[in-house]
Amino acid sequence: MKRLASVIMILVATFVFSNSLAFAQEGKGKKVEFTRDVVVNGTEVKKGKYTVKFNDETSEMSLWQGDKLVAKTKARKGQRKTKAITTEVMIVKRDNSSVLRGIILEGQDETILLGDETVNVTPQ
Repeated sequence: MKRLASVIMILVATFVFSNSLAFAQEGKGKKVEFTRDVVVNGTEVKKGKYTVKFNDETSEMSLWQGDKLVAKTKARKGQRKTKAITTEVMIVKRDNSSVLRGIILEGQDETILLGDETVNVTPQ
């Protein structure tokens, strides 16, 4: 009986510890710097440094500056063959604006593609 109780306690502790690590990783995000103003989902984002977070459950990407949410949009992830060496920002010109279409984050093997439409984009 003591052995069963010990095994159950170890399983519970492992479950709690692994879930807290998963939440900690989701909340971190990755740093990105825009060298020019960009538009994200209709919101103008000024050039500067931001934290990019992707929520797999809602398929949304958000841009944060400190604790302030700057922009949020629908997004999807695309698989890359290799990990990115540097962070790349994909922008398209539309009506005299630079519209953010995707981000490839350094060290990641996924591309974050913004919006629902399929568009050919070029890294800037």
